[in-house]
Amino acid sequence: MISWEIDIWCTDVHTITDLDGNAINYGKSIEIGNHVWIGKDVKIGKNTKVSDDSIIGWGSIVTRKFNETNVIIAGNPAKIIKNDINWNFRDLQNYQIFKNSR
Repeated sequence: MISWEIDIWCTDVHTITDLDGNAINYGKSIEIGNHVWIGKDVKIGKNTKVSDDSIIGWGSIVTRKFNETNVIIAGNPAKIIKNDINWNFRDLQNYQIFKNSR
């Protein structure tokens, strides 16, 4: 689930070189797993990974690979702030109604 005003960039756009003129800022990939919720204003940079069943908190900047599943990632730079979570697309009130009707 993707919110609005998300930036996902697999490049720096401009080339950065060493003093011999060799490019050093190659982008490789961005991996976003299954069932990932990306909050508003998140920035995801090159060479990063967010694993399955995770949440990226509002305004976070993802700059590295997160191989752990079922985590909340947040901050600048993003880091794991909570483990062993899962999320549901229903809003909390409707989730409670659904859960209690079983």
